[in-house]
Amino acid sequence: MSAVGALTALGLAPAAAHDEVLSTSPEQNAVLETAPEQIELSYSGEIMDIGHQVLVTGPDGQSVTEGPLERDGSQVVQPLAETGSEEGTYQVVWRVVSSDGHPIEGTYTYEVGDGADTTTAAPSLSNTPTEAPAGDGADSSAQAQDAAAPENSGDLTGWAVGATVVALALVVIGLLAVVSRRRRKS
Repeated sequence: MSAVGALTALGLAPAAAHDEVLSTSPEQNAVLETAPEQIELSYSGEIMDIGHQVLVTGPDGQSVTEGPLERDGSQVVQPLAETGSEEGTYQVVWRVVSSDGHPIEGTYTYEVGDGADTTTAAPSLSNTPTEAPAGDGADSSAQAQDAAAPENSGDLTGWAVGATVVALALVVIGLLAVVSRRRRKS
């Protein structure tokens, strides 16, 4: 059996590319005169209706999200509270499940006013897919568990795991070939 055939038999097809963020509103590092009423994220593919979260924290570190997150195909919208209108730096941490079934996440900031306060601790989201918080979203920060990673942080890990699996499969195939040859000689 060839190595390609063996890998196919083991179900090791090439991984599909994860979706990615195409645009955000407000944009990363934007400086706004007035606070936005919502955060809008647009992705390259349809986002699955599980495990999506958007957490926005103000200069004081408190959540300014209000109400449930809305998902429509490749668009995600998170309404914001009026308390998110004070001047300073706002941190957006998002996590969604890509159309290929893999979670993707990222973080960015924007400023309202002169954005003088940049010492806000970074909020985080769980690495485990969960449903969007129900209710008014005021307790979103309590659901944050692990440090958020940049959007493509899982790509290197995915490649490393994939390469390890392929290497192990090739070793097993090689061992089977050696055993097979020894049996033929016997």
